[in-house]
Amino acid sequence: MQFVDEARFTVRGGRGGDGSVSFNREKYKPRGGPDGGRGGDGGSVVLHATEDLTTLEPYARRQVIAADRGRHGSGNNRAGERGGDTHLDVPVGTQVYDEHGLLADLSEPGATYVVARGGEGGRGNGSFATSTRQAPAFRERGLPGEEREILLELKVLSDVGLVGLPNAGKSSLLRVLSAARPRVGDYPFTTLSPQLGVVDEKTHKNPFVVADIPGLISGASEGRGLGNRFLRHVARARLLALVLDASEDPDGAQGTLVAELHAAGLSERPTVTALNKIDLLDEELRDYLRETFPGAFLVSAETGEGVEAFRDHVEGMVRRLGARDTMPATEREHRVYRPTWKGLQIGRENGGFRVAGEDVERLALKTDWESPEGVERFQRELEKSGVVGALRRAGAEEGDEVRIGEVVFDFR
Repeated sequence: MQFVDEARFTVRGGRGGDGSVSFNREKYKPRGGPDGGRGGDGGSVVLHATEDLTTLEPYARRQVIAADRGRHGSGNNRAGERGGDTHLDVPVGTQVYDEHGLLADLSEPGATYVVARGGEGGRGNGSFATSTRQAPAFRERGLPGEEREILLELKVLSDVGLVGLPNAGKSSLLRVLSAARPRVGDYPFTTLSPQLGVVDEKTHKNPFVVADIPGLISGASEGRGLGNRFLRHVARARLLALVLDASEDPDGAQGTLVAELHAAGLSERPTVTALNKIDLLDEELRDYLRETFPGAFLVSAETGEGVEAFRDHVEGMVRRLGARDTMPATEREHRVYRPTWKGLQIGRENGGFRVAGEDVERLALKTDWESPEGVERFQRELEKSGVVGALRRAGAEEGDEVRIGEVVFDFR
């Protein structure tokens, strides 16, 4: 499966089912009265973080993902069935964004997030019976579910991020550090997606995860060479290992890496340096590197020289650094979408009036416009809630056009 670390698509909760208009007509219950049941709530779209998936490729070409709508209510006060949820598996480390910013950070296996809630089902006529209104012949329609465009971004979870220029030998080093088998070649940009390896308990007391990040170039933090996308995968690493090609200008390579990490806001992250390919150097050049890069480890992924000491040092640093930091997720309760009351707004529009406000728009959405009694109830609710009075104060006169959401009617 192709590695994809971004996906953008629309999610839509299921619409709630409509309530039912029904009257009890059993043989021995001549006064059975209204018994229309309510509609079922719409299903929700739910994200699940799983370790069984390492790419967002399943969503790369999706445009809209929706949950099922609720079933309509029926007679004998039978409620409609709730719409089925749509469950989407995403890799651990996936962050969820909408136009307003971060919604959730699914950084732990099993983490879930309800990204689009289903709409509330409408009430049937059985819910509107009162002592003075004993035979209501109207019902409510179900509300639409939440709908939003989201962006999924995958940030690979690792303890150690191997960072270096192309062809520095990061993939080869990952092979000898862990059991990973990345593609290795003697040419730049062999690695085109992050590779993960685990240094496990068979060889070390404290297992840790190492990520080989595709090679960076100067300007990576500004997007050159896809660098800004690759840099996101080291954002969660507790420790950065700078891998330098000891045989080819390690001073310049280190300067480039330090500058790019600083530009990406990672300059404060703990680092350790590995000078790779020392098998190509004589002893004089090795002595020069020891003086020029104090504290760095001289290693050869080809021969294994110095690798064990480097691995032990990295293990100790990871242990001392403690738990990996994760970005906080915005908790979102898995509940039905019921818009909350907001302030009423009335303004002029195309010679008429536009009434806005979640509460009044919700009323319009739930009204059964095919039922005269439903329309009468809508008008009564507008009067009770003060909308009619507010329209009059705004200058509305009989016959003026009024818009509430998609509903258009003449003011009376």
